[in-house]
Amino acid sequence: MPRLFSNFPDEPTSAECQNAYIILSNAHESSGSFLDIFNSTRRAGNARGTPTDEEQDLLRAMLLFAAAGLDSMVKQLVRDALPKVLVTNVGARAMLKGFLARRLKKGDETDYDLMAEIIVDDEPRDRVIQELVVDLTSSSLQSGEQLLRAASFFDVPSNRISEDPRELKRIFGVRNQIAHEMDVDFGQPNRNRRPRARGQLVDNTNELFRVANNFLNEVAAKCE
Repeated sequence: MPRLFSNFPDEPTSAECQNAYIILSNAHESSGSFLDIFNSTRRAGNARGTPTDEEQDLLRAMLLFAAAGLDSMVKQLVRDALPKVLVTNVGARAMLKGFLARRLKKGDETDYDLMAEIIVDDEPRDRVIQELVVDLTSSSLQSGEQLLRAASFFDVPSNRISEDPRELKRIFGVRNQIAHEMDVDFGQPNRNRRPRARGQLVDNTNELFRVANNFLNEVAAKCE
């Protein structure tokens, strides 16, 4: 199937980024499949008016799969590539140090139990890195803030990931309305779901893929 979205990733040379590349490539294919079915359905019916709710669901699924691919890709980079970057990159190590300092705080006191566990571990630094990996991958990365926080631990500036964080926040807001609210809006005059135009959701999906490609390229450069 022809690629229907921009920013399809180039395969990275670093082994640590291979799995993330596969995830992102598959996200492109899945989102493209939903868009292709939507386009075919509209052509087959010679449709000219507003897409039906069922047709719009294909567009909603297209966006959801792009967001899921971004989430899964970043988590894979955290597991596979972050340990290497933390060893070789000074800025990333400073972020790890700050994470540990915060992690050791237990209210106004120090978490001596965690400190003792780290000290007696055979590989204390690896243990701290694993604590960070778990922290970054234990919840869904479905907001601009969470995504840019993950990037910061790779020592990647936020503007290298997204030039417009407000737009990224808006797109994640759309994603959350679809995923958590079924896009229901009882204030709509004719339907009880928010209308979703093809052009808008395709643009949103392309932006998610652009952000994902930026993230992958930035991390891959630090692993070379």
